[in-house]
Amino acid sequence: MKKIETYRRFYNYQLAWQAREIDSLVVLGKPGLGKTWAAKRVLANTPHHWFSARQTPLQIYREICDRPDLPVVFDGVSALLTDNNIVDMLKNLCENEGVKTLRWGSTTSKLEDRPTSFKCTSPVLILLNRMPARNPDVAAVLDRCHHFEFEPTKPQVIGYLREYFPGDAAIIDMLEELSVMPSVRTLQHARDWAQSTHLDLHEELLLECGAPPEVNVLIDIMARHPGNEWCARYVEATGKTERTYRRHHKMADQMLACRGREKACPDVRLDPPPPPRTPSVRAANDSPKGSGQTDTRNPLRDRLGLEPPYRWWTDPERN
Repeated sequence: MKKIETYRRFYNYQLAWQAREIDSLVVLGKPGLGKTWAAKRVLANTPHHWFSARQTPLQIYREICDRPDLPVVFDGVSALLTDNNIVDMLKNLCENEGVKTLRWGSTTSKLEDRPTSFKCTSPVLILLNRMPARNPDVAAVLDRCHHFEFEPTKPQVIGYLREYFPGDAAIIDMLEELSVMPSVRTLQHARDWAQSTHLDLHEELLLECGAPPEVNVLIDIMARHPGNEWCARYVEATGKTERTYRRHHKMADQMLACRGREKACPDVRLDPPPPPRTPSVRAANDSPKGSGQTDTRNPLRDRLGLEPPYRWWTDPERN
């Protein structure tokens, strides 16, 4: 799975999904990086469905059936992906066909007069804190979606904290200087530790999100020796492998980038976009399909400077 390390690129994917340029998107990332907040931000002006791990498959089916054209967000639903009914529903919802069909396998009074199948045009966003154990059905969901792991660098996280939590500047200054990999959760905990008469803020930060001791060894080596000696000296000092050196070198670079005099100001601001034009199920059903049709409305013509006639030999939505 590819990784995205900047908030700007992460936001661009969310904005593309909100604008229905992307039909389905899966974002994996540890808690406290702003995944949920960003989704709520881009949907601030857009009616939508929002589901968490507390909803049952039947509840989800009924809500989408009532408004089958609204964007759908599944937030923190790693546990739900062990439910075969949910996974089957996601496979149908994430079909990249514009118009999708959801089905409920049996009749039940709990449907409350809703049909056992319906068509919808809802774009789908799935936010995960962890990836479930290997499951071919979950892999089939991912295969239908754009997906990536969101792993912002420390300078990006520090920039995000400074942008949205300006009242915590003193704590953020400490996070910036310490060898830690912080998150919003870290900042929330740090507020409590800073007020405590029994806990040491510095110690608790290092225990919660401190870098491995070997990273500090490497930082010292990088400060004292030329770059061509770093790997050999690190292996000799720590007994770790070159592979571990490469991983720790990436972390050390991020620590040093935060401490540098010329600190970059990353682009971490996200303003709510206007609501997109929402296609109805009827409008989607009326869209032209079929082999050999010329779709003069396809945006690639203008983007690539193509002159008509040009031909899409399959459904344009699948190209």
